[in-house]
Amino acid sequence: MNSHTKIKELRERNGLSQEELSETSGVSLRTIQRIENGESVPRGSTLKTIATSLNVSSDLLIKAPEEITTIEANTDITRKRGFRFPWYILGFTIIGASLGFLIGLILVFNKILPDSEYGGMTVFSLAILIGAIGMVIGKYVESKTIN
Repeated sequence: MNSHTKIKELRERNGLSQEELSETSGVSLRTIQRIENGESVPRGSTLKTIATSLNVSSDLLIKAPEEITTIEANTDITRKRGFRFPWYILGFTIIGASLGFLIGLILVFNKILPDSEYGGMTVFSLAILIGAIGMVIGKYVESKTIN
């Protein structure tokens, strides 16, 4: 089965018209028509956006049927775009907050910060500040690793 046949079959299985697939994927209607008629072969970002709109991986559209296991085909067809947990953000936030807390304690124990009724609040504020910086760094790292 060719990729144009797979795209047409998956589009129909999802109950989409060519126009609806065009709207959801951002690929022009004429391009989708040419792909389904076998006049054009989708590559790169076009293949990826069409596959995403059809809720499958682009590998499913490229691989020959004998290369795809039954489990892979079933999960690719039914898989929806899910929530991606922000591990980097969480990690950098925890590391940043821990580091801020330790720095605050060191400053209080070395008498750099006054050991008064506000000493604990200062340590807590420092932990939040450095944790927030860790969150920003984590978001940046995550954006660079996903793309």
